[in-house]
Amino acid sequence: MSAKQAEPGQGWFGGAARLIELKRHVDARGALLPIEFSGLPFAPQRLFTVAGVGAGTERGGHAHRDGHQFLVCLQGEVELCLRRRDEEVRIRLLPDGPGLLLGPLVWCRQTYLQDGTVLLVVASRAYDAASYVEDWRNL
Repeated sequence: MSAKQAEPGQGWFGGAARLIELKRHVDARGALLPIEFSGLPFAPQRLFTVAGVGAGTERGGHAHRDGHQFLVCLQGEVELCLRRRDEEVRIRLLPDGPGLLLGPLVWCRQTYLQDGTVLLVVASRAYDAASYVEDWRNL
């Protein structure tokens, strides 16, 4: 299954994963990408970025038992493989948006398609490795 360009408003797995539109503002001074926390269905408790990975690198490969995440590609291009039970979806995130909102029990693997890709993750929970579900067949 090939990855599709993400379209704002799309959703999968009964709404457990869905795209949220982002409005990047670009002019001669650069690009501004505001993310309003009030637009998220959770109170952010943690932010992190993934950067410095080579093209073709895979990361993630797990779901969270609880909590939400919002993934935003800040630079480059990332392909996401999402799974829940026997259903699989592949999408690509680009710096122009949208961002992907992931609910609990949606397995996600990221493949970084370009050197220099940067992914921002906004999470509703602090890091807890015990919350990971690594095998999507256990969802």
